[in-house]
Amino acid sequence: MIGKRLLTSTILCMGAFAAASCSQGEPKGNLGVEGAAVTQCGDLRADTAFLSKLRLSDITLRRRLKDGRANAVAEAHKALDIGDFRLIAGTTASGISTEAYGVQCRMLGGLSPWTVRAVAFVPEGKVAAGPQVPDDTVTGFGRRYNAAMLADPRYPYADVCRAVDRAGPQPVLPENPDAGIEQPYGFAELGVARMEHGLGAAARRGSIRDIGILLERDPKTIDKPDLFGLTPLAWAVAYHRWPAAQALLRAKANPIGGTCQTTIDRQSPLQIARVMRWYGVIRAMRPLVTDEQFASLRQKPRWDDASLVEFNHALTELKERYDAVLRRQPFGRHDLNFQVDEQGNTTECTMDPASGAPAFDKELCGLAVEIVRWAPARDAFGTRVPESAKLLVGFGGAN
Repeated sequence: MIGKRLLTSTILCMGAFAAASCSQGEPKGNLGVEGAAVTQCGDLRADTAFLSKLRLSDITLRRRLKDGRANAVAEAHKALDIGDFRLIAGTTASGISTEAYGVQCRMLGGLSPWTVRAVAFVPEGKVAAGPQVPDDTVTGFGRRYNAAMLADPRYPYADVCRAVDRAGPQPVLPENPDAGIEQPYGFAELGVARMEHGLGAAARRGSIRDIGILLERDPKTIDKPDLFGLTPLAWAVAYHRWPAAQALLRAKANPIGGTCQTTIDRQSPLQIARVMRWYGVIRAMRPLVTDEQFASLRQKPRWDDASLVEFNHALTELKERYDAVLRRQPFGRHDLNFQVDEQGNTTECTMDPASGAPAFDKELCGLAVEIVRWAPARDAFGTRVPESAKLLVGFGGAN
């Protein structure tokens, strides 16, 4: 029987991030902050009256779809009448997609639940097939609904979402991780925008005249996030409209975005400029934020998940070889401290506190250097920089 003095050895978390969380990855935006919980955010997600209209509309639509009374064109027009620009979409195993319903939307990181009216689960194969999906009741309704939305002159996002047969090939992301994404959102070929489409549409087109008129009419819209969570300044940056970005900055647009956004949100103008490696606009926005806000754009090295799994296996084998030595020690947690260069290579490894078994410590660091792979750190401009990183490991005899 194995007693209480079991030797345990596990990787716990990467200390380079918040101690309370083991999450990692690119900024993903503040998608969980929606509805009445953000009453001071100043966007549609905080407008309780508008949200009530959407909920009632969605409940009614589901009932009509269920009993076969839903008319796609009529439902689209009803949505447009209340300013609801959400398209019909389906949930898939990997996220949300409008393509099975005839539309391609180009948004960095994909669509969030807030931006669509999801009506069904769509298997991945059907999404890839696009227009070839069998025209069942729900799919046929969704296609007709979306077509009616895109064809209506009131729809303001025809440059962000387009019919699949008009979208063309998907943009190819650069293989070089240091190359900026030229246009992380939407389509380069823009149609005509109407004044009623708002400040975001004017910013996407770089229309300085329209921006001036709209700001004069309602200056409060300058930092108002839209359906996709982007402010007019964020759209100007995403579409590389430098004169429009300058005009908005002169009018005191916030480089961080809306009231409830932060610099690390995917929709933040600063974050979009960083993804694009647009250093000129980052430098222009830099004096308009605090040192702390700008510093939050920095990224520590990020470990590769597969290599961390491999390291865990190697660590288990290593502790078995040192079982007799380590079981005499009480269980403890130890930091593996690394120096990672601009290419993601580990140049130094130390353990703190040491285990009391120098040979074990040396082998453990050697395995970590050999196995664990890192995405290099980046500064606030998105440039690779050398930086420290940390893994937390635990081993010893249980008390």
